Amino acid sequence: MLSAPLFVYIDESGNFDFSTLGTKHFVMTALFTADPVLSSMRIAKLKYFLLTQGVNISNFHASEDSQRVRDQVFDQISKIPNISARTIFLKKCDLPLANRSAYGVYEQMGLELARIVSTEVQVRGAKSVVLVFDKALIYREEQAFLSKSKAIFGQLNHPFHIYFHNVTKDFNGQIADYIAWSHYVALERSELRPLKALPLRFTNKSVDLSKTGLYKRVC
Repeated sequence: MLSAPLFVYIDESGNFDFSTLGTKHFVMTALFTADPVLSSMRIAKLKYFLLTQGVNISNFHASEDSQRVRDQVFDQISKIPNISARTIFLKKCDLPLANRSAYGVYEQMGLELARIVSTEVQVRGAKSVVLVFDKALIYREEQAFLSKSKAIFGQLNHPFHIYFHNVTKDFNGQIADYIAWSHYVALERSELRPLKALPLRFTNKSVDLSKTGLYKRVC
C-alpha cells in the first residue's frame, strides 16, 4: 500500500520592513501532517465551541487572539497526535543587502526548508508533497518564487505541488501561525510563555539560519 502524501503548511511571523522600524527577526514554521483533515477538525471544533460561548471568532490568529483564546488553541495543538513542525528563523540585519526583500527572504529560507522537507519525506516515506504557503507575497513575487522553487524543491525527488493560500482559510495554516508566532515573540521580545505552552516536539528543532553557513552573521 502506497504511503499518504505529506502536507506541509508554512506560515511566517515578522515583517518585510528592513528599516529600523521593522521587526528584528523573521520566522517561518513548517507544519507536517499526512492527515490534514484530522488536525483541522480539532481546531474547527474549538472554533465552533467558542462561538457557543459568545466568543466572536472567524479564524485563529495568534498575534490578535485574546489570551483566553490562545490558551485553548495551545491546549488543542498539544493534543493533536499526527502533526510535527520545524521552525527556521533569522535576524533580518544578517541578510545580504541583495536579499532584503520579501522574495529574498523566501528564497533564502526556501533552501533550508527544502532540506527539512526532504528529511521529513524520507522519515515518513511519503510518495508526494503538497506545500501550502501563507499568502504573504504579492502575485509577482509568488510567481518568481514558484519559478525558483522548481530547482529548490526539485531535490526532493518526489512529485510536489506548491500553493499560496490565505492562512485564515485553513485551520492547519492557523496551527502553523501559532507555532511561528510563539518562536517569534520569544526571539523578538523574550516572551517565553507561548513557547512553553507548546510540546517540546514543536520547539526543540528550530534552526537559526545564520548558523547554517548560508550567510555570515553581521549583527
